[in-house]
Amino acid sequence: MKNLTLQEILKQIGGDVLQGSGNPLIKHVMNYSKKDINDHTLVFHMDRERIRGKYWKQNHSIVIVTDKPDLCTELGNQITLIKTDHLEEAYWKFIEYYRSLFDIPVIGVTGTCGKTTTKEMIRQILREDYKVKATWMSMNSMSVNLRYLTGIDDETEVAVFEMPVAYPGYLRVACKYFQPQIRILLNIGVHHLADCETPEEYMKAKAEIVEGLDPEHGTLILNEDDENIRKVVDTRHFHRVVYIGKSDRCHFRAKNIQYAEGGMNFTLEHEGRFYEVFVPGYGGHNVYNALAAIAAASYVGIEIPVSIKRLASFEQVEEHLEFKKGIKGCTVIDDTWNSSPLSMAAALQVLKDVSKGKKSIALLGYMPQLGEGPYAMKQYEEMGKKAVETNIDLLIVVGEEAEEIGRAALKFGMDQNSVHFCHTGDEVYEILRPHLDENTKILLKITHRVMKKSTFKELRKKLIPENDE
Repeated sequence: MKNLTLQEILKQIGGDVLQGSGNPLIKHVMNYSKKDINDHTLVFHMDRERIRGKYWKQNHSIVIVTDKPDLCTELGNQITLIKTDHLEEAYWKFIEYYRSLFDIPVIGVTGTCGKTTTKEMIRQILREDYKVKATWMSMNSMSVNLRYLTGIDDETEVAVFEMPVAYPGYLRVACKYFQPQIRILLNIGVHHLADCETPEEYMKAKAEIVEGLDPEHGTLILNEDDENIRKVVDTRHFHRVVYIGKSDRCHFRAKNIQYAEGGMNFTLEHEGRFYEVFVPGYGGHNVYNALAAIAAASYVGIEIPVSIKRLASFEQVEEHLEFKKGIKGCTVIDDTWNSSPLSMAAALQVLKDVSKGKKSIALLGYMPQLGEGPYAMKQYEEMGKKAVETNIDLLIVVGEEAEEIGRAALKFGMDQNSVHFCHTGDEVYEILRPHLDENTKILLKITHRVMKKSTFKELRKKLIPENDE
């Protein structure tokens, strides 16, 4: 965080000093209270939980901004207390002020799938020329927005952040925090139905990516091939809309897409010039990720040939369609970080594409953000249909929540001897064991939270012996 004095902050947010004096230096900011705290911390009392200052008696330069001073007790003499009648307003004034201190390119990435991979591609392209602040792994929830924003300091030259949707308004808040001038919308599938009442509501929530974008100077990078984006994103007011995809309309167009050893080859067409691209990681969706990364980097100032060269050595994100050598020569495709209908469909397509002449086995589990409503059941049914369409040889459905996948696969014509329902890793392994050889490709599409259970940890160890967790 860029260090600020308390008086500098108070000029922006207002408030009355009820206790304390001086002008302490602020090095950290929090929007909730907890017992463990760093020195030189400003606490916006957004949770309105009781604060007992005795826990901070060994700390120095602690400042509390609150609209409930009666909840702040035992402060002693070492804590400064600021009262405001409009706490949320004061907090957002601070956010806007802090963001305004940095005139640097900020890139925001959203989409139902591919956010982490695209963000990592952009970061890898940029980091050789710039000091980059980026989302860590797939940690992108609203709770870490403040941490990421204040992670920008005087040394930061570019920032790139994932901005997800959990419910309507979620993305709007991220845009308000980071105010990215370059915004990427990769795709819109169906996800987070547990918090959005309908698929249409979720799609509209993704369209919040445009909110607050400068229509004259902001850059909006959209997947032209995605029908849902065209339905919900109104681009008429923006002067710089950049399309990626396969159609003639695209500014960054992919042609001649082919599977290669370890990844995808394609030809990039941009402004009448053609470039040969290789990107590690299988699947057509990875081509879109690469196009978005190259486009974003170009607007930061990285020439296209440079981006292409750096992408060729891209380090694939862990548990995102990772190909691993399995027991007895089988191949395990580890796609266990999370699961949504769009990512599951993409993974099944990759399994089909790489299994020509080999036996294909898919382990499919529940999709936690879908919830349990009728729209969710429809999505599970679609995944069973997709398993049939991709000619999976063996389908193993894991968990009660995902059983509709198996039922739908049977409904759409898969042989009943090829569909199995399991609840534990031990059950799965017993079904897999006769098929474990060099002629088998296994898709492991069970979410991270399930794979952390003991029987599934053992399953992973058995399937991928070198993975000694």
